[in-house]
Amino acid sequence: MRTLTIVSNGHGEDVVGASLATALHALDRDLELRAFPLVDDGSAYARADVPRLGPCRVMPSGGVTVHSLANLVADLRAGLLGMTVRQVAELARLRTDGLVVVGDVYAQALAAVAQARFRAVVQPLVSRYHASGPGPRRLNRYFMEGVRYPERALMRHRAQVVYTRDGPTAAWLRERGVGHARCLGNPMVDEAAGAPLEVPAGVTAIALLPGSREHRREALGIMAQALARMEDALGLVAWTGGPLPELEGWLPDAGAPPLAGRVAALRADRGARLWFVEGRFGDVLASARLALGTSGTAHEQAAAQGLPVVSFPLPPSHGRAFLANQQRLLAEALTICAPRAEAIATALERLAADGPERQRAVRTGPERMGPPGGSGAIARDLLARFDGVVPRPAGVGAGGR
Repeated sequence: MRTLTIVSNGHGEDVVGASLATALHALDRDLELRAFPLVDDGSAYARADVPRLGPCRVMPSGGVTVHSLANLVADLRAGLLGMTVRQVAELARLRTDGLVVVGDVYAQALAAVAQARFRAVVQPLVSRYHASGPGPRRLNRYFMEGVRYPERALMRHRAQVVYTRDGPTAAWLRERGVGHARCLGNPMVDEAAGAPLEVPAGVTAIALLPGSREHRREALGIMAQALARMEDALGLVAWTGGPLPELEGWLPDAGAPPLAGRVAALRADRGARLWFVEGRFGDVLASARLALGTSGTAHEQAAAQGLPVVSFPLPPSHGRAFLANQQRLLAEALTICAPRAEAIATALERLAADGPERQRAVRTGPERMGPPGGSGAIARDLLARFDGVVPRPAGVGAGGR
């Protein structure tokens, strides 16, 4: 049986890798897929029923080690160096027919030591859009805001095909020697599809995206304060599990209608409501008129659905440099506020109305993120190339192809 291993380095990259694995299995059920997550616990692969290889654990920073000195120190104290050394050793022992790296230069460099007959890169993080527009540039974000020469060298010499998240990035890479770079769609968009939840009529539904990192509880407290200032607002919290935070001024809403996946329903004095919903991220986005978050991938996925996104800095892992970089990507689809309830509530009310600012945000998000279908298109192209290098054994069927 032919083996194909997916190496990824982050929560968003794991989601993309799992989506790609699902699409590959639909095309060839005889292909043995494995995952090697470098950051986070790889839970997206577990949900996709893909076996996981190698040592991995969630670090205090949640995977954003170099975003600040505090994050770096915390991760080093938690054993980051030792875990990285073990991961490199495991990758050096890895023997696989095909290797797909989902991530940036860090994942590509570590995966370069593995033995594989076929190699591909899916770069879902960095876009040429990151190089445009104002905002602070930091040395520690050097590889997060552009595909630099070391990464391009790895792409040229250690990959047979490179898939980018957008056409301008693929064209820019081809001009700089990565002739096999191409764009077939953005897999990140595929995981954001859903069906609307049954929400009360006459409310402004807002997707709350606090993320999965440690700052999510503090962030949600600020979001709840902003929401409490609004009338007829319904906050749909895309909750990723764990104990719920205590929110001052919010009480249980015994009159909330039943809803699958909702783990809590709260109500504020002025009538705003808050629903915590697990396992229905796409449905939350499909139900909302706009989004408020302190996330990374989830912001981009919300913008891809045409939702204006409002955010605010919350250092160290969600600081101003991170937001400035994300705004260069999403442009007018992302509005950045001060981390004050009144400022956030004002921005939400402004973007909920049918004004020109909302119309620009609704149009810009899908333009910057691209259409859905990237996972299937990349899987078909990747499998055709893989078959050319590692032919199917005689007598093995094409599965779902």
